[in-house]
Amino acid sequence: MKISHIPIFAFLLLFISYGCNNKNKEVNNQQNSEAEVLTPDPTHGLRPVDLSDHELDIHIFVPEQFYDDENGYPRFVQPIIAHNLGEAKWEITLPGRSKWHLVIEETMHDSLTVNDEIERLNNYAFFSYNFVEQNDSTLVYAKNLKAEKTTLDSLESLKNAFYHFYCLRKINGYNLSFQSFEMGDFRKLTIDQMLTSAKFSY
Repeated sequence: MKISHIPIFAFLLLFISYGCNNKNKEVNNQQNSEAEVLTPDPTHGLRPVDLSDHELDIHIFVPEQFYDDENGYPRFVQPIIAHNLGEAKWEITLPGRSKWHLVIEETMHDSLTVNDEIERLNNYAFFSYNFVEQNDSTLVYAKNLKAEKTTLDSLESLKNAFYHFYCLRKINGYNLSFQSFEMGDFRKLTIDQMLTSAKFSY
């Protein structure tokens, strides 16, 4: 009796084809998983706060802080917003965090530039500045007493440097400048947080 080889051959072709398809699916799945790169949320740990009740129709971000109310439920610590009616200036501070002090000012025109701020800073005789980030809308700098105004050597002076930032934004028709409180002393981590607030305000 003759045994037909056709069914066996067809089965082998089907098996090989199935294996190739599975292999292709595995490769595609691997490529897709490699392509899905998660990017961190820059506003993680921050919460938007509406300033419309203070004559400024924007939202800014502030660090999330909570306290437990009398029933044991967590409540968001609201920022302190200092603003005089009719003025174009807002100061935002946080209860319990003296090193967070953000200042927002509305400018009457959009011709103000970061270079204007650099020129203003360079007019101060007592301080030197190291500009660590600079572009058309943002300035981050370290602030030190000039060498002749301090007894610290250059290395100590660098270690003890305080940071500030300045950022120009146009939001909802407002021309705004965001900056750290000029008379404050801030470490880089706090400046990075306040700058994130400025960059992502809406």
